Formats: sequence, C-alpha cells, structure tokens
Amino acid sequence: MRYSMSIARDEVHVNRTGWIALASALGGAAIGAPVIAALHFSGRQSLNKEMDSALSIADEVIRRTNEVSHQSVSAINKLTATPAPDPCADEHIARMREVAIGSTHLRLVGRVEGTGLVCSSLGRHMPPVPLGPVEFVTAKGARIRTSVALPLAPGVRFIVAEISGYAAVIHGSTPMDVFLDNRDVSISLVSNNTGGTVLTRGVYASSWFRALPRGGAAKTFDGQYVIGQRRSEDIDVTAVAAIPVRYLDARSNELSMKVLPVGLLAGVSLAWAVSVLIQHQGSLAAILRTSLKREEFFLVYQPVIDLRTGKCIGAEALVRWRREDGSVLMPDVFIPVAESSRQIATLTATVIDLVERELPRLLAAYPDLLIGVNLGAIDLQNKLIVDRLALLFSRTAIQPHNLMLEATERALIDFDLSSSVIRDLRAMGLMMAIDDFGTGYSSLSYLTQLAVDCVKIDKSFVDTIGSEAATSKVVYYIIEMGKSLDLKMVAEGVETEAQATFLLENGVHYAQGFLYGRPMTGADLDDYLARH
Repeated sequence: MRYSMSIARDEVHVNRTGWIALASALGGAAIGAPVIAALHFSGRQSLNKEMDSALSIADEVIRRTNEVSHQSVSAINKLTATPAPDPCADEHIARMREVAIGSTHLRLVGRVEGTGLVCSSLGRHMPPVPLGPVEFVTAKGARIRTSVALPLAPGVRFIVAEISGYAAVIHGSTPMDVFLDNRDVSISLVSNNTGGTVLTRGVYASSWFRALPRGGAAKTFDGQYVIGQRRSEDIDVTAVAAIPVRYLDARSNELSMKVLPVGLLAGVSLAWAVSVLIQHQGSLAAILRTSLKREEFFLVYQPVIDLRTGKCIGAEALVRWRREDGSVLMPDVFIPVAESSRQIATLTATVIDLVERELPRLLAAYPDLLIGVNLGAIDLQNKLIVDRLALLFSRTAIQPHNLMLEATERALIDFDLSSSVIRDLRAMGLMMAIDDFGTGYSSLSYLTQLAVDCVKIDKSFVDTIGSEAATSKVVYYIIEMGKSLDLKMVAEGVETEAQATFLLENGVHYAQGFLYGRPMTGADLDDYLARH
C-alpha cells in the first residue's frame, strides 16, 4: 500500500547544541595521554576487522554469482538434453516453464534467434524481444549481456546468459543484492580477462583490482576505502567490495572507547549517555515507542469487492497513528521508522489486538468476512506471530478463514525463515498473500515454493491500464503469472470502471480502491456491508 503525507522535521527536533557542548567539554577534560595509545591499537584492530567485512561481502557476491551461473547452465542443459524440432512449440514452452519454476534465481528461460528472444517460459514473443548485442563471451562459451531491458519490467535491467541458442535471464541486481542496508558500500564484478567491470553497484576504481589465482583473495586500504576481493574458482570474474573509510572510523572510535583507561570511563560514559538522551528525546522512533504504549493507533478498513458479483467480501485493515494533538499520521511516515527501530513486531501485535477487539462484532453479522492484515519482514522470521494468532483464535469468534495475512515481496527475502513460518500459518488454515506484487523480486520459483494463496497487484500497474505507458503491458504478465499458478488475484487502487472491466475480463476477480470506497472505520464498514 502506498500513502503520501509529510511530517515537519521540527516536530521531532530537539536543540542539541548545549548538550553536545557540555558532553564535549566533560569528555575532553577526562581524556589524556592514554588516548594516543588506545587510538593506535584500536585503529589497527578496526582496519583488520573492516577488511574482513569487505572480504566477506566479496565472498557472498561470488557465492551468489556462482550459484546463478550453475543454475543458468543447468537450466539450459535441461532444455538442450532433448532436441526439439520446434523450440517454441507449446510442449517445449511448458518445459521451459518447468525449468524456470525449478530455479530460485532465474526469472525466465527462453529461445534466442539472432539477437531476439522468440519465446520463453512466459510464452511466444511476437515480435521477438530485442536483447541487444553480446557484451562478452566467457571461457566456456556463454554469451553474456549484462544490461538488457525487457517489456515485462520496464526500468529494470536483466542479465542474459546465452548458450546453444537458449537464454537464462536473471534480475540484474541478483549477484549484488547483499548488504542492502548500506548502499554506500560499493560492489563490483570485474572480468579477469579484460579488467573491466561486468556489474557495479556504487563506485569502482581500477586501482583496486588485483590479479589473483582462482579462489584467491586480497585485502587492501587506499586511504578512502577498505577493499576486499575474491576471485571465483569457476568463472572468470572477481568480486570487489569497497567500504567507505567512515565505517572504519566509526569502528575505530567504538573500539577506542572500550580500551580507554578506567579513569576516562566517566567522560566517555557521560558523552554516550548524552548522545543516547538526545537521540531518544529527539527521534520519531522514541515518540513511536511511547505512542505504542499509549495506544494511539487505530484501524481503518478498505473494502475488497468481488468483481463478478459486485459484493463486498472483506476488507484490508490499515493502521493509522493519531497523535496527541489530533493529527493523523499515515503508514509511509511511521512504518519505515518502526522497521528501522525494530518496533515493527510491536506494531503488528498492536494491529492484531485491534482486530481482536473490533472484528468479532462484524463477524456476528457477517461470519464469512475476510480481513487482510499486513505483516512485516520480522514477523515472518520467527514463530511469535504463529503463537499470537493461535491465541486469537482460541479466545474469540475469529477463525482462520476470516484472516488473510499480507506481506510485501521484500519481506520474503529471507526465504528459509519466511517459508517455514508461512507453512505453519497456512497449516492453521490462514490465507497468505503477497502485497504490492510486481514491485519486488518474486519469480515463478519463489511463488511456487512459498505456496501463497493470493497476489495483490500493485496500484502502479493498475494505473497503466488503458494507457500508452511503457509499463502498461506489465499487468498482463502479472495476471498471466498468477493464473498459471492458480492464485487468487486482488487488484489494488482501482479507480475507474474501465479498469474494473479490464481486470474482470482478464481473470482478476477481486479489487479494492477508491472506485468502491476509501478506508473507513469499523462502524462505517458495518454500514457498507449492509449496502453491498
């Protein structure tokens, strides 16, 4: 779900100048000669640790790159094992689809003729999808393109590996999708043959590259970046990770504080305490924590309509935050703060408490009502949500068939943990949906392995229906993917009858949006259900 609202920075601003000056004065008075020795020691230790961190990032990039390479080769070998007179025949396309579903990293596989993709696991392509020129050929004969644009995802770049006339397609960021919380950590894949970059996230300097034996590693520091690199044993590439020097400075400062003599502890502790106090008093995260305790949150509900009958079959529960001054904050303001400050699980628990309080009254009149509840990534990484919902069902009239749990594609990145929790939730009889579908990294394989029940088509794609926008065809691909896996589909953000007609004609049976109703209170939803 996407919302828009701004919050003035001065609402959470605290004047820090006096506190910082006091902390600096007291800390400076306590610091003496031992600081020099402590900083020298901590600097060396911090550099070693930061080098290890850079190398571990490079190792992960190589691991992912090798895994993608092995899956690509394996997929193409399966397609070429039995020669097909017509590589684009229906039965061969079905085989492509099976291969794509069995590969965790591949977005699709297909047949290449010349420089065009003539068919793939998504079907025939008429005219062929242009792939552009081959950028380089590996020692094993794979023809590589690293920046291919496909109509199914405008604005996204894909890597295409072509072997024996078949192509394996992956998301361009897949090998580099590590250390996501710190985008200023630069990562590159460098060709050992040319010394040029194959893929880059961030900055890259050719002076960082070292010629290494297969499987070899190197760690260096150039004064601005801490660099770690690892050469693949299987492919002719080296991963280079570069961490900005400020990370080293931060680590060194932290370690210095630990090794200062006991006589300096008072000054350091005071500076730390003042810093924590400033952050606590001045941050939205601290205000959020207090507001959760004060129960300042409430729910509104946006109706979900069955397009075939026009009847309301349920609603999505949306959380809002009403401040003490009466102002209401939307989720795009506080959800990122809740996630970054590790309060999202508490917020989810608050939402479930509100559902427990409000839903039984609605179920008394509408026992088959289905309410969507959003989960965060942390909710799908432990069993607490399973236990909380089991308690909910044991002490209320709410039953598993009354709830559909929704999670964004980003929340499902930790596949092993997420799939385990999802299995437990579905075993209870709960429905699982992927929210904002099409905006993340879901593939046929992930959808199949996660065994979700429903996908919610993001409003950004619904908006393009009937337009000439470059992304207007994406909604077709999403719908076809949903139908091929026999998933229920809910279109978000439906605002016109034309959109609703298109969706119904193309097999989407459920929708929500301003055409049917804006988010409303539980009492208003009760009235709405009586009329719909």
